[in-house]
Amino acid sequence: MINGTYEGRANVELVVRMAASIGNYDYLFDWVFDDAAEIEVRVGATGIDALKGVGARRMADPTAAADTRTGTLVAPNLVAVNHDHYFNFRLDLDVDGPANSFVEDVYRTVALPAASPRRSLYVVEPRFAAGEKAAMLDGGHGPGKFRIVNEGRSNGVGNAVSYELLFANHAHLMLDPDDWPARRARFLEHDVWVTPYDPQERYAGGEYMYASRGTDGLAAWTARDRAVRDRDIVLWVNLGMHHLTRAEDLPVMPTIWHSFRLRPHNFFDRNPAIDLPAEPK
Repeated sequence: MINGTYEGRANVELVVRMAASIGNYDYLFDWVFDDAAEIEVRVGATGIDALKGVGARRMADPTAAADTRTGTLVAPNLVAVNHDHYFNFRLDLDVDGPANSFVEDVYRTVALPAASPRRSLYVVEPRFAAGEKAAMLDGGHGPGKFRIVNEGRSNGVGNAVSYELLFANHAHLMLDPDDWPARRARFLEHDVWVTPYDPQERYAGGEYMYASRGTDGLAAWTARDRAVRDRDIVLWVNLGMHHLTRAEDLPVMPTIWHSFRLRPHNFFDRNPAIDLPAEPK
């Protein structure tokens, strides 16, 4: 603005969508690619809540408290049951080649000497996962950043090229670990997993999750603690949502969206969107 002019670019997104009807729900899976070389994965859930008949017609009725213990009275004699939605994404990333590593950048506060006018600052310490167990991580455990790094490739100033994972898993499984749904979905024990690439390991819950006895899938594979540094690796990311039902979900609920993003971190020498053509006048 120094010379009194302004020039900007409208962000353009390419959206690749899949819609899946599963039971009483419709799910939208959007892969969104933009001019800044970011990839966002959006999951939208809509449909018809699971309903059960109850005796209560209004919350003032004597049976309402018992009838709504695990759901919400959404219409006379109808309760929508509270429930969860979980999704796992298998991301076979090759960041500038197949040899990648998984790193957690940990932010740490450092105290400064007494003579300093400032009392503290923070530094960032990269922690590379050597094996699968070290890469079992959860969001919200503290300040930090998760990245897939190619230690053998660098950008123009010598930074190792990488892509960063930005995510928030909003629902952690609240079932007893011995419940069969929990035993069959042990991939929900952690938000992020990393495994070496194996074409036979395709599904987080194993090949036949609904018939599983909990002996297949991510938890079983990673028990071997295979090496994942400087390897062809796979990143597994969970997204979840606790659905506390409400009257506005009837008769068809508005779409609820959750997402995660893959974002370049020192992959380029500068903003990749900076040289886009100007908008026609």
